[in-house]
Amino acid sequence: MILTYDVILKIFFATIAGAAIGYNREKINRPAGIRTHALLSLGSCILTILSIYVFFDPVTKMGDPGRIAAQIVSGIGFLGAGTILKNGNKVKGLTTAATLWVAASIGMTFGAGEYFIGFSALIATLIILYVNKFSKHLTDETTIEITVKDNKTIKRILDILNNNEDLILKNVDFSQKNDGLLYFIFKGIEPKVLSKLQKQLAYLEGIENINIIDEH
Repeated sequence: MILTYDVILKIFFATIAGAAIGYNREKINRPAGIRTHALLSLGSCILTILSIYVFFDPVTKMGDPGRIAAQIVSGIGFLGAGTILKNGNKVKGLTTAATLWVAASIGMTFGAGEYFIGFSALIATLIILYVNKFSKHLTDETTIEITVKDNKTIKRILDILNNNEDLILKNVDFSQKNDGLLYFIFKGIEPKVLSKLQKQLAYLEGIENINIIDEH
C-alpha cells in the first residue's frame, strides 16, 4: 500500500531538487532549464515509486523493482544528447547533459525514499556548479575575437602569438562564416599581455575587426 503523504513528500523533494539544478542552467541560458530539470526529476521519482510498489510485493519479497527504474538510466541519454552542440572544434552542453542525468538520479533517489542520499547529492551538485562559476573569477582572463580577410593575415597573427613569451592560450577556435571572413577566438589571455598584444595586432593589415570579450 502506498502512503499518500509519503508519496507527496517524495514528489515534492524530487521536483524542488530538479528545479534547483535547473535554475543554475537557466541563469546562463542553457537549453535545459528549471522546467526541464524539475520535470525530469519528477518523472524519475514517479517511475521509481511505481517500480517499487507495483513490481515488488513487500510481503512475499518477490518481484522486480528495478524493471521500470532501469529504463530511466538508458532513456535519459537521448534527452541529454539533445543539449550537446558541436561548432567546429568546440563542444557545448556537456555540463547540462550531465546535470540532466544527475537530476534524474536524484529523482530516483527520492522516489526510493533515500532522502539523505538525495539531499547529499543535490548539495554536492550545486557546489560543483557554483564553485566552477566562482573559480572563473579567480583567474583574470580575457578572450579576443579577431576577424581577418585572408590566410596571409592568419600567418602574421600566429607569428606574433608564437613570439610572445608571456602569452599563454588555453583555447583557440577557428571558423569561417558565410560572409567569407575568418574568425579566430583566443581564450585565456591575461590582462598584463593584453595591451601589448592589442598594439601588435593594430599594425597588421588584413584585420577586419578585434573584439575584446571580458569573461567576468
